[in-house]
Amino acid sequence: MNNKQTRLQLLNEFDSAPHTALFNQQTLAAVLDCSTQLLERNRWEGKGIPFLKIGRKVLYRKSDVLSFLQQQKVYRSTSDEGQFLSLVTE
Repeated sequence: MNNKQTRLQLLNEFDSAPHTALFNQQTLAAVLDCSTQLLERNRWEGKGIPFLKIGRKVLYRKSDVLSFLQQQKVYRSTSDEGQFLSLVTE
């Protein structure tokens, strides 16, 4: 993450961007509250959020991130694996 931008600034940037906007893995890690290493491992394993690779630069489309999040199950508790809630992203 860019030291000049706080996590809140990155979240606001992501939220206000159009669905076609592209974001680097540092911004996406801030949005998802995960490490860039997790995103790298998911790419290497062929799972997770679809991405674009332009040269050495990895980018994620906002619409792909939101679609991925909508497809994830949200559990009420660790013992509640059979039931899930809808994730609202908009």
